[in-house]
Amino acid sequence: MTATDRVLVFDIDPGRAASIVAILERSLPSVAEGAIRAHLDLKSQGYGTSLGVQAIQGGQAALIVVVEDPTFASLAETAKQSGVASLLVVNGADAPATLAGRVRGFNDWVALEAVERELMARVDGLLERQKRGSSHLPSIDPRFLALVIHDLRTPLNVIGLTIRAISQTVPQRSAELDEDLTFLTDNARQIEKMLAQLGDYCRLIEGESKVSAVEFDPRRFLADFLEERRGRPGADPTPVRLELAETSPAEVALDPQRARLALQHALANASVAAGPVPVKLRSRGEPGRWIIEMVVDKPPPATIGPMELRPDRFERLAGSAAERRGLDLAIAARVSEMFGGSARLEVDPGRCTTIVLDWPDRLREA
Repeated sequence: MTATDRVLVFDIDPGRAASIVAILERSLPSVAEGAIRAHLDLKSQGYGTSLGVQAIQGGQAALIVVVEDPTFASLAETAKQSGVASLLVVNGADAPATLAGRVRGFNDWVALEAVERELMARVDGLLERQKRGSSHLPSIDPRFLALVIHDLRTPLNVIGLTIRAISQTVPQRSAELDEDLTFLTDNARQIEKMLAQLGDYCRLIEGESKVSAVEFDPRRFLADFLEERRGRPGADPTPVRLELAETSPAEVALDPQRARLALQHALANASVAAGPVPVKLRSRGEPGRWIIEMVVDKPPPATIGPMELRPDRFERLAGSAAERRGLDLAIAARVSEMFGGSARLEVDPGRCTTIVLDWPDRLREA
């Protein structure tokens, strides 16, 4: 372990959890305070602990150590989705075949009776493999991705034309065929939207065009942005209410095109989460900062917690864990990063979720 590694221990037994934390802390006396933390409070079956799951999903851990318990069954999958290594402490001795089923989904395991002598070696091995793997991830040239996106549009257009041809040439359609055609049309539109998002993301990470600074009035900028959004064909039906605080800056100097791109994608994500509920688009200022908030006034999913948004994490506010993969918030985070600012989620459990874009009011020279 190094001083920067963060480890979360999940155990329903406080005494046992404390002893495992002590073993980990002994291996690195200079470990930062709170870097090794135990989670005991269960929220509900299948979710482990609310704060623990939020810490995993928020990128606040390099590894989790789970002491076997049925309530923690989903933690290995949660860790896997978040790129976090996982180790299971098996409580009890079983035949190899039975044990194999119990440890499935975890990166490694150790028997409870062997924790004192084996835990640190297992943890160090997992962390080392994780770092080695992340340093050798293949990089993809954004220009190559742009070509793939372009080529994918041709078969997608063919699918769309075929659907329209069937609709026009088969006037007497059954309800089942109509349902199938609607399903295909919706999916084709979703793929088209994903390709557009990926194209935007590729242009941002390519970094060939310089970020420019143009002075503009944020109040007029936001009003025009919403007016344009309402006037687009097939516009998002989710209503948006603009709220300008007294502190909202009268002038900023940023790249308006990229600011519009970040707003467009962040608001798209908030709209999916809000559904028919209006999204509040708030603008306020702090010394040297322009802060934009998109508030979804409905209880967020139980597994959504506050987190810093990063360009390499594709998370969404709506849907199940399997459906919450997307580029919207990654694009907003990338633009914020280019501005020298940040993007984050703020969560009020049971009430609302807020996407926050925190930008300087003037573009700083790199």
